[in-house]
Amino acid sequence: MRLSHFTTRSSAAVAVVALSFATILPAANATVSTVAIPAGTNLESVSVYDTADVLNDEKIKDALAGTDFNEPTKVVVFSRDGEYSDNINTETLSFARDSHPEWISAAPEDYGDYWADGYFIITLSVESPGEGQIGTYFGEDRKVSTSQMESIHKAGYDDFNLSRWTDGVIAVAEKGAKIMNRPWYKNPVLWITSGIAGGAAVVAWLVTLGVRAARRKEFAAHLASGREHLSNVTMDLDTTELSARTLPTGSHHAADLERRFADFMAKYRSSFTEQQVLETADKKLRSSSAGVSQSKGFNQTAQMLDATDDAIIAAAALYTRSSQWQEAWRAQTAPILEDLAELPQLLGDQDKKLGPAGAALSSFSDSAQQEVERIGTEFAAEKIDVDTALDRLSELRKLLTEKLDTYATARIGAYAKTAEEEKEMRDSLRQQRYATTGTRAGGSILDVTSPADLFWRVNAFNIGYRSAVSSVDSSRQAASSSGVSSGYSGGGGSFSGSGGSSRF
Repeated sequence: MRLSHFTTRSSAAVAVVALSFATILPAANATVSTVAIPAGTNLESVSVYDTADVLNDEKIKDALAGTDFNEPTKVVVFSRDGEYSDNINTETLSFARDSHPEWISAAPEDYGDYWADGYFIITLSVESPGEGQIGTYFGEDRKVSTSQMESIHKAGYDDFNLSRWTDGVIAVAEKGAKIMNRPWYKNPVLWITSGIAGGAAVVAWLVTLGVRAARRKEFAAHLASGREHLSNVTMDLDTTELSARTLPTGSHHAADLERRFADFMAKYRSSFTEQQVLETADKKLRSSSAGVSQSKGFNQTAQMLDATDDAIIAAAALYTRSSQWQEAWRAQTAPILEDLAELPQLLGDQDKKLGPAGAALSSFSDSAQQEVERIGTEFAAEKIDVDTALDRLSELRKLLTEKLDTYATARIGAYAKTAEEEKEMRDSLRQQRYATTGTRAGGSILDVTSPADLFWRVNAFNIGYRSAVSSVDSSRQAASSSGVSSGYSGGGGSFSGSGGSSRF
């Protein structure tokens, strides 16, 4: 009943608004059609400073004399011979300070940091035929958004690219006249929005359906993965319990596994119960973000249990020297050997480009492989015990991680252009590094007992770096999508006047 009542009232409200528009707009149109509006309404003056000698002053003034500005406006056109490297925002400000201080606000509270009210300044910087920059600058009472400024600039691009400089300036001025201080009822977005309101609602509904379907798919994927890991744990449960009882006292690696096994059975039972709940979850829960989070948590716990029982079984084989000890040892060396095998692909030609960081990582590969073989040989000959062998493998993996850290700093420094980009890349690498730590089954004792940030896998570095580059590239594209460059560097001081420039 509440929903129906709300819908009825909302529909009535929409009808009232629509009726109001129907009442107001004909009156506005009538005013336009019945009252003679003099050409160049609200145009106070047009000043042309053609230092590049490319403009037809009279043509510009005649064209703008018939243009309707929404508020009283002084139009200034400034052309100059330019270079590709010029910041024409700063060049325009310098020209104003040197020759036309009236363009800059003299209000005491502005401290000379803004363009004067009522001004619309157009700067054309000509570099070569069909190439250059266009800038537009506005008094604080005339300023527009970056996207609106972009549309003002684009209005002249076609003419500028054909070296029709005068026509391009006129197009820019006329577009600016339509946008600056535009009354709400002249905004085309209003009518586009009104016309597509129903369609937007349908699109929003379809998007919602798509999001829910994606959540159900993710829910199912986490549930299936967790179910598989938990099934592995169930099949190995008896062996895991027996292996845990054979772990020796006095060994720090065995002690770590014993502590984990103390919680193992409790987590296994709770995970088994969680699986049953998720299996019977209704469509609403499967479609919700809470349901996805719940299934993801179940999957992560099941992965951890699967990795832990494999490590316990492998440890028992190593400490007791059972018939499976060689297979168990291969499980301990697999992570470092996989990382070393992936280093050539990671490095490519980067070791040459990045100097010491790349060279150090490249030379580490051969010596590390030899050390792994040496550890294995000594362990097989019982010259060293399990703990010593694992400690030496741990030191190798920590050394690789340190070199990856140094290498990451070099790669980020070579790619990132700003401190913000460096932070963005480091965050992306860190996120992927931790996402792949300590949850993979296979029997590695070190992966289960070591802190999450101790080892950095090469594959995780590769994925993280690609993600970091993609993230930065997306940010750069978004930042440059408007094509408008603002700011008054190299002499602008604290000047903060509205405006910007773009290339054509």
